[in-house]
Amino acid sequence: MATTHLLPLPRLRAAVDELLRGFGSEAREIELVADNLLQANLTGHDSHGIGMLPRYANAFLEGGLRPNVHVRTTLDGGSLLALDGQAGFGQVIGHEAMQLGIERAQRHGSCIVALANAHHLCRIGAWAEMAVAEGLVSVHFVNVITRPIVAPWGGRDARFGTNPFAVGIPVPGREPVIL
Repeated sequence: MATTHLLPLPRLRAAVDELLRGFGSEAREIELVADNLLQANLTGHDSHGIGMLPRYANAFLEGGLRPNVHVRTTLDGGSLLALDGQAGFGQVIGHEAMQLGIERAQRHGSCIVALANAHHLCRIGAWAEMAVAEGLVSVHFVNVITRPIVAPWGGRDARFGTNPFAVGIPVPGREPVIL
């Protein structure tokens, strides 16, 4: 039988922060990554929580994850942005991309953001929640480069990678719709 270990959140947070310091991450990066991973666990999305840290460590050691980098704009069309994540932590890159998209949507009425070359973005619903908090509808399509691990509907063999989708819709006077 499996043994369950319960850790107080502050103690777990301190351990995650310490591990992220080992990447050479600056304080704001540690805060964004740790908050995002722990929130994934706390909202029941354990597959995208702190259990990802060993994969992050491997990616860092292999050169596929670069700490302390930020989004770089490769195309700026006002309400259309193309961004390069430069293999940075997805929690930082995603946060910066959303901040830019939200600001542009507020200014222009809508915004399309294309983001390439980001490391793991964690729980995509977090980005929809960020837009909803600003009163905006947000739709996210994610292309994950991976081996086939998902069978098509009615199929029995894996043919697709995971390609997450999320949407957030603010609803006046009620909880938002987050899918």
